[in-house]
Amino acid sequence: MSENILKIEHVTMQFGGVVAVNNLSMEINKGEIVALIGPNGAGKTTAFNCVTSVYEPTNGQISFLGKPIARNHPNKKMKKIYAGTHGEDFLGHVIRHTPDQITKLGIARTFQNIRLFAGMTVLENVMTAMHLRRKSNLFTAVLHLNLAEEKEMRNKALKLLETVGLLELQDEMATSLPYGKQRLLEIARALATEPKLLLLDEPAAGMNPQETDELSAFIKRIKEQFDLTIFVIEHHMNLVMEISDRIYVVDFGRLIAEGTPAEIQENPAVIAAYLGGEEE
Repeated sequence: MSENILKIEHVTMQFGGVVAVNNLSMEINKGEIVALIGPNGAGKTTAFNCVTSVYEPTNGQISFLGKPIARNHPNKKMKKIYAGTHGEDFLGHVIRHTPDQITKLGIARTFQNIRLFAGMTVLENVMTAMHLRRKSNLFTAVLHLNLAEEKEMRNKALKLLETVGLLELQDEMATSLPYGKQRLLEIARALATEPKLLLLDEPAAGMNPQETDELSAFIKRIKEQFDLTIFVIEHHMNLVMEISDRIYVVDFGRLIAEGTPAEIQENPAVIAAYLGGEEE
């Protein structure tokens, strides 16, 4: 039986009167590459933001490696049941980790709009992400007892840059890189946190066809090399069909289809959502 990595159960995310994610349920198992696709504004990035605790879901539960990382219920009585059952004391209504705690648990992500550390070099961007796992503290730093750890971090960062093909650019300013290489650097920075689950939000955005093909091979390679489970949002259907084991499709925040790439390509609801036609 496959080990469940991520489980999203009946998650709703509402902003005032706008329901961005509507009763969404999905599962991702260890070692899979799972894609989340849908038209613009379908709620895909909002779902990612709920998983990484950028947003607190209005309703539902998200679990990582079998343990809740976000839970909420609009009914006050149910909130108290949740709290009492699991022994949590969040005023009886929600379990929610902070984004940095989510990363420490083993979930890393990239963003639809690249968010590199401005004013830092390529190498510094990767090393900064590694501080999440460092063992030294202020005391050891003052006494310069952390030099060995810093050296180890630097060596690991250089190896990661070599993996993504950016080693020769280590001293360049991160934001001066071409767009495609900035994407690779953002992935390298996410890998530096030693994730079990990697979330990629439109990694092929802005890439030409050749770069997209190279990215497909790259994603499959790092999955094997780093023993990753990957959850990806993407509009490039060639990439999605090439790398995905399973695909979930959302429209207006609601799940409309799930299945293998072959099944999704033939699904009438998916065709209607993308082409704007009527389901037969």
